[in-house]
Amino acid sequence: MNGTGLYVLGVVIFAVGLLASIALHEIGHLLPAKKFGVKVTQYMVGFGPTMWSRKRGDTEYGLKALPFGGYIRMIGMVPPRADGRRSRWPRRLASAVEDFRQVSRAEVRPEDEDRQFYRVTPGKKMIIMLGGPSMNLLIYLLLTVALLTTLGKPQITTTTTIKTVAQCIVPASSHVARRTTCPNTARAAPAFRHLEPGDTVLAVDGHRIRTWDQLAAAIQPAAGRTLHLAVRRDARTVHVAVTPVENRFASGGEIKTAGYIGIEPTARQYFTRQSITSVPGEIGNQIGMGFTALGSYPSKIASLWGTIFDNKPRDPTGAVGVVGIGRLSGDFASSPAYDVLAKVYVLIGLLASVNLLLFFFNLLPLLPLDGGHVAGALVEAAKRGRVRLRARRAGARARPQIFVDTAQMVPVMYVVASVLIVISLLTLYADIVKPISLSGG
Repeated sequence: MNGTGLYVLGVVIFAVGLLASIALHEIGHLLPAKKFGVKVTQYMVGFGPTMWSRKRGDTEYGLKALPFGGYIRMIGMVPPRADGRRSRWPRRLASAVEDFRQVSRAEVRPEDEDRQFYRVTPGKKMIIMLGGPSMNLLIYLLLTVALLTTLGKPQITTTTTIKTVAQCIVPASSHVARRTTCPNTARAAPAFRHLEPGDTVLAVDGHRIRTWDQLAAAIQPAAGRTLHLAVRRDARTVHVAVTPVENRFASGGEIKTAGYIGIEPTARQYFTRQSITSVPGEIGNQIGMGFTALGSYPSKIASLWGTIFDNKPRDPTGAVGVVGIGRLSGDFASSPAYDVLAKVYVLIGLLASVNLLLFFFNLLPLLPLDGGHVAGALVEAAKRGRVRLRARRAGARARPQIFVDTAQMVPVMYVVASVLIVISLLTLYADIVKPISLSGG
């Protein structure tokens, strides 16, 4: 398969995996909702026009045109308006709240009174709303455990095969050393025109060399002294004489001076399978990094803003959307720099990471996210507990039915939804116009 075909395959694999993740997320809501008797009228993967649907029982199952999310529609998400209670919002916002309530309760029929979402207990509400993020967490865990115990953890080692040869003598940590042109005042690097990319160093002064560290240990103390290298080149052995010069290196946060000839090693990637006992520690580290990534997201959006409106370079570690991740999947799949195992690892790892971030993101205590409904259920549970405690102290046995009116948070929900839409549009534009590439651009 050619590069274009591999690129398309990578994009398709990620798209199918993302759609499956969305579908399973919504199943995580659907199953407990039905278990607790809540009437679910729609289960949809995607947004926009309906491409396919079929109704079974109370629920219409379907697939929509834009695969950027999904939803289930439960009747009675918010309670009816309490008579005589004034809204905390100004008139226009209060009208928006009641308009939302009317739309939300439009499907409620008299016979469905006990099948409304708002009427289930706070504990059941939390189970229903946490079902989706929990499914994303489960997908992440299954994919990660499978990767670590089958392919393993990626490791990188440097070899004695030369990747690049510097043309001139400049500070070894400088990017100038890798340029195709050098400053006029610079001297040629000792390895230039003597060694070539692809050469494998076999020995130095007759001493066998097996690792890059051994090669570096032979070169660094030899400034000013000619070294005789045995090199494998094009299936034959050649002998090369080079004289290292003193140069400056950045090592461990310090600058040191040592012998330098101007070569860079080729890195080899391999995988080491992890024992099942080491998997929890690896997962814990990844979850910690995911949590940190979510916390730094506002600064990534600021960087994205600068890329779009100030024409700044795209941050390769910055915010990226579904389109951008899809393009990266295609780039990895078509890149000749990775073997099949590495491509499988990267594609599955990307999908696992997306599910982990979806888990964290959906737990944010903001409507319309799942975490916002969980927060409402927690408030409801606290109010019920407080009233129940007062009633018990007074000797009453009645269990009060208290419902938190989440419809009153509609103005906040509109603000959050607007912010999410703006962020989605920004990342979409950047992913199309200034995409992140494997080279870091």
